[in-house]
Amino acid sequence: MIGSPYPLYIVELGGSELLVGITAGGFALTSLVMRPVAGWFLDNSSRSSLLTWGTLLLIVISLLLMLVPILAVVIALRMASGFMFSGAGTASTTNACDSIPQKRFGEGIGYLGLGNTLATALGPALGLALFKHMGFRPLFAVSIAVLLLAVLIIRGFSYKKVKRADKPQGRKKNIWTTLFNSDALPASVVMLLSSVPYGGVAAFIVLYGEHFNLGSGTWFFVLMAVGTGCARLISGRIADVRGERPLIVAGNVGFLLALALLLVESSVCYYTSGLIFGLGFGAAIPAMQAMSMRIVPMEKRGSASSTYSCSYDIASAVGGFIAGWLVTVWGYRPMFASLCVFVVISMLVYEFWASKTPSAFKVYKSDAR
Repeated sequence: MIGSPYPLYIVELGGSELLVGITAGGFALTSLVMRPVAGWFLDNSSRSSLLTWGTLLLIVISLLLMLVPILAVVIALRMASGFMFSGAGTASTTNACDSIPQKRFGEGIGYLGLGNTLATALGPALGLALFKHMGFRPLFAVSIAVLLLAVLIIRGFSYKKVKRADKPQGRKKNIWTTLFNSDALPASVVMLLSSVPYGGVAAFIVLYGEHFNLGSGTWFFVLMAVGTGCARLISGRIADVRGERPLIVAGNVGFLLALALLLVESSVCYYTSGLIFGLGFGAAIPAMQAMSMRIVPMEKRGSASSTYSCSYDIASAVGGFIAGWLVTVWGYRPMFASLCVFVVISMLVYEFWASKTPSAFKVYKSDAR
């Protein structure tokens, strides 16, 4: 709810479009720093406390945003919220994965993603509507109320106790193997590259629609939610039966088409792009997330979840920074066209590397036989 109107808030307080991109990238970078720490904590300490405390501290940050409307403070708080957002999000994903049966893992991830879809698509739409009709203070107040409700729901979770993995004898673990999970790396790299364009689109789609009078960012996110929700309902089941390949291909083709539509000065194309972005994410994301967890033992799912989530944070940071720079130098449409390069690279990386690793569906099934 807070993320999508944030560019408007920064501009309203006197910030530039470049500063919007820097803030979006900064939020993603602080999230990135927190992910591996959260993964280590979940695997070595507690599956529950990080989720609770992360949500409580988001309430504190939202309260400060409501009370201190100063540009420098607003930017600093947005970046600080990245720590808590990524910590609570990694904990939520890890605890959900603990409860999903292996044979229906893709389907379970799809349902988990449907909840994420409602938050990350309908949330921004509601946030834009609240900002437009009531301003920022009511927006922050509603966000605090939603987070308080989340805290109450968290108290009813049933957490699984996970036995810590035995330390290897005779040698120390290095920091890479402690904080990151190599089994989740192939899916994470593919995810990172294909999501860079969305990092740029998410940061600037509202300003783009208003600048060219193409339409409302609220409805762009609503249509994205519809597309993502519809695709997620079936993509998980497809991933369990046919693997991630057809879904990754379909998702990346959808991203290319959505970016192409943004090059056309048309309200119909603007809204259709949102719908197709949603379909692409709904197809590809559950498949890649299932791939990232497919061969990971339970006691290492925290680090695997953080590794995968890091890819999205990096994509958001890179996308926000690149889009902010390209908009300043070239303008909106050349920026959207340039972002297509990352989608093409993602498809090549999957085809020539990730699809041949043990976490890929065909290799996993072959090894199981």
